[in-house]
Amino acid sequence: MKYTVKESTPVKHCVEIELPKDEFNICFNEAIKEIAENLEIPGFRKGKVPINMIEQHVGNENILSKAAEIAISKNWFKYLQETNIEAVSQPEVEVLKIAKENPFVFKATVETLSDIKLPDTKKITEGIKKEEIKTTEKEIDDAIEWLRNARAVLKDKDGPADDNDFVEFTYIIEYLPNTFSHMRGEQRDGFIIGKGHFIEGFEKEIKGMKKGEEKEIEGKIEQQLDKTQPEKMLIKAKVKITNVQKMDKPELTDEWVKTLGRFDTISALKEDIEKGIKEEKKVAELNRLRVEAMDKILEKTTIEIPPILLKREQDNLFENLKDRVNYELKLSIDEYLSQIKKTEQEIRKEFEKLALDRVKRFLILHQIAKNEKIEATDEEVATKLEEVMKQYSEEDKKNVDIQRLMILIADDITKEKIFAYLGLN
Repeated sequence: MKYTVKESTPVKHCVEIELPKDEFNICFNEAIKEIAENLEIPGFRKGKVPINMIEQHVGNENILSKAAEIAISKNWFKYLQETNIEAVSQPEVEVLKIAKENPFVFKATVETLSDIKLPDTKKITEGIKKEEIKTTEKEIDDAIEWLRNARAVLKDKDGPADDNDFVEFTYIIEYLPNTFSHMRGEQRDGFIIGKGHFIEGFEKEIKGMKKGEEKEIEGKIEQQLDKTQPEKMLIKAKVKITNVQKMDKPELTDEWVKTLGRFDTISALKEDIEKGIKEEKKVAELNRLRVEAMDKILEKTTIEIPPILLKREQDNLFENLKDRVNYELKLSIDEYLSQIKKTEQEIRKEFEKLALDRVKRFLILHQIAKNEKIEATDEEVATKLEEVMKQYSEEDKKNVDIQRLMILIADDITKEKIFAYLGLN
């Protein structure tokens, strides 16, 4: 095999590859054998048709086409290995010369990754200020209060709804933007007054209402799906209280704490809650540090991105949007686009900036892994795969794409190793 590079940029590579006659003859013979395995001609058993009859029956052109597939498949991957070209797309192939007993020539064009010149990534991450992980008494008390509320006994109440009462109600929103069409008609809901867990403005107005009482209430709904609308949208709704219940919360004692199953004293419960809060804050702080590190590395790095990677990320974002719209709004993507009066192309265009940022961050991590020879070992992937598979039932295991799962696990392990190298673990 010999080759001539026709074009080479940081994101594109075009090469002309020539196979000598003898090598292409081997591919031609392999093509005949493959065709013969499935060829059926009256008077011959399947796979036992003489070669000369195969050429007559199938035609030289079809055999050459199959031989070209074999030749391209073998020699394209061989070329990538020999040249260390990092292809990120399937090659666009053009056959330039093909004939029996002749050299075979084809041209392949592919999108590629090129090396990125990184700044001193360790120096950047070392300069990021880490926040001390602290917990407060209020955070611990709030967590205990949540436990008490979750185990409270509800008792019907005739009087007006007050703080810490549980209210149930129906509501009909009079004016509703298209984005929230799934909320049309009478809705039922409930919440604890004073916890701020419902539509902004409702809680204040519902406080003081009695069972059976009706009122028109204004509120604001948060939304992020329709970029043409404000993030907080004003609504009006007719609300009717269907039930008011007083929450009889258990008293905080050592005896009650024992009923939780894992603790003997209030102090032991508080210690466990404090430990849990610290772990959550550690994860949040670690994520903050990683984002800040990547931001700072990005500021000092110039990256050329293969168009195919940007398109793939836009595709992922659009698929995620489809899933969200279906799950949150109970709409198909076509119904959603019709309601917000936008096309798929316009939405994809809006995703371009986010997709670009995500791809850049991926490429920086990829380059660090490449520079430092960081990768997940087969043993690490196998161990993690075993852990993950234990979470599935025997029935669900049958539907798991093991190869895809292994790739995802290897990516996660590699990413954690990269951040460990940067001191962000």
